[in-house]
Amino acid sequence: NFKERMTKSCVDMLHAYRVNCASMTSAGQLILPESLKLLPLCMSSIRKMPAFRAGTEIRADEKMAALIRVLGLPMPLTAPLIYPRVYTMYPLPERAGNPTGVGDNVHMPPTLACSSDKMALDRIYLVDTGYNLRLYIRDEVSMETLEDVFGVSTVEEVPAALAVPEELPEAGERILAVVWQIRRERSRLPWQPLSVVPSGSPEESKLLATICEDRVAGEMNYVDFLCHVHKMVQNKTD
Repeated sequence: NFKERMTKSCVDMLHAYRVNCASMTSAGQLILPESLKLLPLCMSSIRKMPAFRAGTEIRADEKMAALIRVLGLPMPLTAPLIYPRVYTMYPLPERAGNPTGVGDNVHMPPTLACSSDKMALDRIYLVDTGYNLRLYIRDEVSMETLEDVFGVSTVEEVPAALAVPEELPEAGERILAVVWQIRRERSRLPWQPLSVVPSGSPEESKLLATICEDRVAGEMNYVDFLCHVHKMVQNKTD
């Protein structure tokens, strides 16, 4: 089983560091060297990727397509595929989406942890998986917010509004500026399409399946996986 071998390799590395490199520490403490602090997080996320999911919820051809994508992606796109970047698009920080004064570049908003617990119900987020961009409109975003940001009164009208950027309010223009900044940084890589994902739509389940710190497809959330790895390291030490 690929996933179990991968987890065992993670445990073996952390155990080897604990035994051979770490100074005296509490037996109940998980020791993560600086260079491997993100290893359990990446392992947890990889286990949830469509290419490696167990069960029948994903068809064989979809798994194969996902595996080919993983194997064929350029290195700059591998990191956001494993751990998608989540940006808050509403409300935007003051400078986000405004010019930096260097070429066509704009200031980027800060990223959030890729966890639904961090996403407020009355906000709009941009999820960057490396091969596509999804504008996620949460279910408590008000009609007033849609008017302020996109100049429309319903979620269904947002895609059409984004297709006519010259008619967008300033907040909408800044959102598109952030999208174009991401695309410019990957100008030699495959084009990243932008889609709008309203809460409650069929596409929402696909988006939520990429939120890798959550419990997805029967896999543990990140905190539980970290505790699981810690327990395995302790058992190996004992």
